Amino acid sequence: MTVAVKEKSKSETLVSTPDNRPLKRDTDYKRKKKRNKFRRRAAIEPVIGHLKTDFRMGQNYLHGAISPQINAFLAAAGWNLKKMMLQLKDQAFYLLQFLLRLLNPINYMLAC
Repeated sequence: MTVAVKEKSKSETLVSTPDNRPLKRDTDYKRKKKRNKFRRRAAIEPVIGHLKTDFRMGQNYLHGAISPQINAFLAAAGWNLKKMMLQLKDQAFYLLQFLLRLLNPINYMLAC
């Protein structure tokens, strides 16, 4: 299966969309690169969906010319903070286990 790319220009942004018509002039390498590009994009779409629902990006509540960029940066910062908090929680749990083993080594030796 081959994937052709149709590029559309909307203002200054170039949008690549998949096209079902295979191109005969494409080499196998070029077809593989196009296929990987769209697979990468398909992996990002669920993240964008979570951003829209979890971080209120479905509607822009800010006003002004650069409000969409501000909204996207704030949502990305929230996403990154959420990931960092999960990592911090895991590290704190392991640190607590380590400290408990240091303070009370006999109970942990009996349990093993």
